[in-house]
Amino acid sequence: MKTHDYEKFAKAYAGLKIKDTFYLAYRDIPQLIKKYVKGKKALDYGCGAGRSTRFLKKLGFDTIGVDISKAMIKEAKSMDKKGKYCFIKSGELPFKNNYFDFIFSSIVFLEIPSREQIVDILKELKRVLKKYGTIIIVTSSEEGYTGQWTSFICNFPQNKNLKSGDKAKVMIRNSKITLYDYYWTNRDYKDCFKKSGLKLISTHKPLAKGKEPFKWHSERKISHWTIYTLKNH
Repeated sequence: MKTHDYEKFAKAYAGLKIKDTFYLAYRDIPQLIKKYVKGKKALDYGCGAGRSTRFLKKLGFDTIGVDISKAMIKEAKSMDKKGKYCFIKSGELPFKNNYFDFIFSSIVFLEIPSREQIVDILKELKRVLKKYGTIIIVTSSEEGYTGQWTSFICNFPQNKNLKSGDKAKVMIRNSKITLYDYYWTNRDYKDCFKKSGLKLISTHKPLAKGKEPFKWHSERKISHWTIYTLKNH
């Protein structure tokens, strides 16, 4: 069972906008960047069809997007012909040491099947990140598979009593996309950060404020997302 079938759903992924529950994954990123990031050379690790890369470019970053799916890179290039996109193997980056000021990774680490692989990827990100550079990771929260969400359907029997490393089923509303995420706890992530030599400096769980132009469900009381900010100290 694949976690995410990129070849089958690449065009559907490419059509997803930064709206509804996805909006909350990005809303507070500019504020975190202003507080913690210096420099303009950025890597978007797991860029998919380029939604997050285009987001960073609009914020003024010189951004390179990388992904393990050729189909998604193809979509990214078709939507952003002047963008910089690169196909990679998981956890293998074709960049020299200490190259980037900032690394962003949105909705990627929930696809990694083991904590050991998470640590390996983080170590590779650390390698290409400048000293005192910043990594911001957006991933599903522990509560993300139990609520009622504007963008997602998660109320499947297999999502009850999840344990670290279990697969959670998620469907994106108004699409044919079905996902199977790996469930990792806050403790799992913190342990991986420590083992990779990165320093966790901020944990943020964005909630809807009720003023946004979207119809919310659980988003006002429970955060679907956890956003980690790390430093290469």
